[in-house]
Amino acid sequence: MALLGSLIALGAALVFAALAIATLWGGWQAVQRELVRGFVSTNPPVGERIWSILFTVVPLLGAALLGLLAAWRIAQVAFGLG
Repeated sequence: MALLGSLIALGAALVFAALAIATLWGGWQAVQRELVRGFVSTNPPVGERIWSILFTVVPLLGAALLGLLAAWRIAQVAFGLG
């Protein structure tokens, strides 16, 4: 049973890591394809551009970081390290 639980935990860790990577990739695509193009078409002031980028990138990085930390912690539990 312990082996089965470890395999399930490793699978969950891989899923968390994949979701974190997908979050980063999707965020990068959104910034490139939507946010930057919006700057060209509407030409907002510099301060508004900075806030837009910060309010987009910081939550994406936070979500990805939490996903990677969860994957790391679950992998530790699966290997009996924590």
